[in-house]
Amino acid sequence: MNTLITYDDESPPEATCDVLIVEDDPAQAEELACYLSRSGLAVQVRHCGSAAIHCVAKMRPRIALLDYNLPDLDGVTVAERIKRLSPETAMLMMSGRIDGLAEPTLRKVGLYSFMNKPVRPSRLLSSMRRMARTAARTGLPATVPQKFLGLTFG
Repeated sequence: MNTLITYDDESPPEATCDVLIVEDDPAQAEELACYLSRSGLAVQVRHCGSAAIHCVAKMRPRIALLDYNLPDLDGVTVAERIKRLSPETAMLMMSGRIDGLAEPTLRKVGLYSFMNKPVRPSRLLSSMRRMARTAARTGLPATVPQKFLGLTFG
């Protein structure tokens, strides 16, 4: 399968996007992008929230993996804007710290899951597959009922 990884504003106008990675740490972004592209997914990488929002407006990714701590906007703000621009995009939040994040906030912005960093690529791919199955079964964006979000914090 032909895969594509593009970074920041390198993407050609006809590029597709299965997964948008929004991560300010280049090493972590590269690791995730390589792993997901080897799994056959077209991957875009953006290193700040504003660039990610611009990408979503143009490409409507199926899944967005959002870091909470970004240089220009926090991940929740990015998630809110993605939800408005592309309600069909499923989102996961990743962070090394969750100061100020509450389960109702994550639910409100439509986040599927929260993953503590460092994120194991195999665990991430598993979660993404569950999201895709949920979306295919329901015809809705992949979100999880409240009780499952609670498991990520407990």
